[in-house]
Amino acid sequence: MCSGKRSKVLAIIQARLTSTRLPKKILALIGKKTVLQHCVDNVKKAMLVDGIVVAAPHQVKTDVEVFIGDEKDVLDRYYQCAKAHKVDVIVRVTSDCPFIDPNIIDQAIEYFFITDHGYVCFAPIDGLDTEVFSFQLLEEAWKKAKDPYDREHVTPYMRRKTKLSIDTKEDLKKARRWYGLHE
Repeated sequence: MCSGKRSKVLAIIQARLTSTRLPKKILALIGKKTVLQHCVDNVKKAMLVDGIVVAAPHQVKTDVEVFIGDEKDVLDRYYQCAKAHKVDVIVRVTSDCPFIDPNIIDQAIEYFFITDHGYVCFAPIDGLDTEVFSFQLLEEAWKKAKDPYDREHVTPYMRRKTKLSIDTKEDLKKARRWYGLHE
């Protein structure tokens, strides 16, 4: 972890009731709890998360705060929620992941703090995926992302901005700069 004061980390759980494949799936029961509540309960077990908010376009029943925001522009919903809570670091989890692993969340947060990429994604399998990013990068995406896909899915702009693989000549130039080599 970084030395000095640690940044405030807020887990924002993205939720909605309007899934086209399985409407209201986050309210479906698994045992005596909803899919959403299982997700919330698992995020609560993460040691490095300072707070949890469900960001939804409508009120949902859970035992944590619910932030109401835009239905279609999820990037705006995340930005407004993070801004309202004055956080430095955001953990993105989706509400249809009742098996989200608090250990993976903590590993992603730890990795975020030891790197300076501004964005980290740990995704061992679908349903355990956790994204961690800085408020600064979220704000940049909020200002610059114009594509509807980027606005609906929150992090595609960030992933493109922070990728480390080499697929293009520009990627190769960037890698050479990072290794301290000049063309």
